[in-house]
Amino acid sequence: MNFIEELYYGNINPNEKRYKKATPYDKALSIFTANEDKLTNALSGEHLKLFNELVNASDEISAASGVENFNIGFRLGVKMMCDSLLFEENNVSKMF
Repeated sequence: MNFIEELYYGNINPNEKRYKKATPYDKALSIFTANEDKLTNALSGEHLKLFNELVNASDEISAASGVENFNIGFRLGVKMMCDSLLFEENNVSKMF
């Protein structure tokens, strides 16, 4: 299958979270989740509600940021591809 068919059949999922173990991201994620668990267990009532709202808002910010960064990167890649295809005919003969 080619790229377009893979995308059509759902085999390409750029929104999936993939990361390598033993990286700075992995370490930060471990710290975040461990502290989130500790605070969830330690808090109750209004404080727990506020903390959960904070975590949910942080998740929404991260998701929105991820989409925006993906769009920026995709557009940049397309612009680079277009720029590489647009050239003056006189310069082509000089390349070979």
